[in-house]
Amino acid sequence: MAKPVTDDRPPVWKNPMAWLPHAIAEAALSGRGLPDSVDMRSAWAHLQERLAAAEELVRSAPVNRNPTDDAAGMRHLMVLLAVGIDMALRIDPDPVLAVTRAKMDDVVTWGLECPDCVYLNAEMRAGETYRLSGNRRTARYVGLQTMDGMAATANCLVDDLEMDGDGNFELLLSAEEHPGNWLRLTGDRPVLTVRNFLYDWDTERPAALTIERVGGQPVPAEPAVEPEVSVARQLYALGEFVHDNLKFFLDFGAMAPANGFIPPADMSSMGAAAENRPVIGRFELDPGQALVVEFEPPTGVYWSISLGNPWLETINYGRHQSSLNGHQAVTDRDGMARFVLSESDPGVANWLDTAGHSNGAMLLRCVRTDSAPVPDTRVVPFADVVAALPADTATTTPAERARVIEGRRRAVHERFYR
Repeated sequence: MAKPVTDDRPPVWKNPMAWLPHAIAEAALSGRGLPDSVDMRSAWAHLQERLAAAEELVRSAPVNRNPTDDAAGMRHLMVLLAVGIDMALRIDPDPVLAVTRAKMDDVVTWGLECPDCVYLNAEMRAGETYRLSGNRRTARYVGLQTMDGMAATANCLVDDLEMDGDGNFELLLSAEEHPGNWLRLTGDRPVLTVRNFLYDWDTERPAALTIERVGGQPVPAEPAVEPEVSVARQLYALGEFVHDNLKFFLDFGAMAPANGFIPPADMSSMGAAAENRPVIGRFELDPGQALVVEFEPPTGVYWSISLGNPWLETINYGRHQSSLNGHQAVTDRDGMARFVLSESDPGVANWLDTAGHSNGAMLLRCVRTDSAPVPDTRVVPFADVVAALPADTATTTPAERARVIEGRRRAVHERFYR
């Protein structure tokens, strides 16, 4: 049995927010969350030590149960390195103002991001006023959220704003309240996050947005940190991020019981939108088993169910049918939505592909809905799946499934790579 991983860092060096990519930028610019002084060579050594501790955490984690789980865990360390290095290299005390695609897609994924979503971000500066302009376009849901670090500070839906008949709108973002369309900014380095949830992947399009600073003279930029100090801080914080992000989401995934869900929770302190009521679950299956999940679909703006691997990466949703939303899923005649989680295709329309993982996360997202149901679940032998479902359950052929998967792959490519 692998030895348990212990965290032997001095308490004064531990930063409870180190699991956030944002913490790397914060550490590089201000030194917050780091020892009083960090030199280049000790920071490099610390990075290597934290990577070794992260590898041992993957090796010894209880969720690491088969070769597929293990390979995904080691790959996830590369993903976290990619996320952290990108953040470190792009640190700028005076960032160029733009609404840009978040550094997350179907390949670089962490923290159970939504398979239906196009995420957009804009970094801003405290004390400034900004104007967000754009057109709503056709996404099922367009949510605007201002954040201080990872904590949500204000939320609204574009549909709640004053718009013209063509879907055009303007909105002010500032610390001081303004009449009309307005969102509050707080924190030292406020961020705007935009979520475009797509129900119909083939036809819906995310909002088109631009942002500009308004008002008098801009707030002076922060003084630049000396390169040797900044890089040393980046290396140190990168090691903290990779290890602590891995540990954070392993603990997060363990909240739910095996093959069950916990009641909906407010996750806005972790960056979730206030109007999103996530219902979190965990699957844990032996070879030859399947999990039947059922609930009455909520009525409202958006709902979906998706799977993550043991490391809380959303299972690749272009190559696998690992998610279904309220537009894609089939509802049975009795009004219930039923899903089958399994490694092999059972031939039912609402199959959720575990992609060979022995265990992982389940997430039912309910956004502006009349309820957030806690699904019922039962484990059945894979050979008995069809018998465990209503006789009128929608089925599909291998050829039809192949067309669906090809359509998903094409839609995801169009979303992220065009």
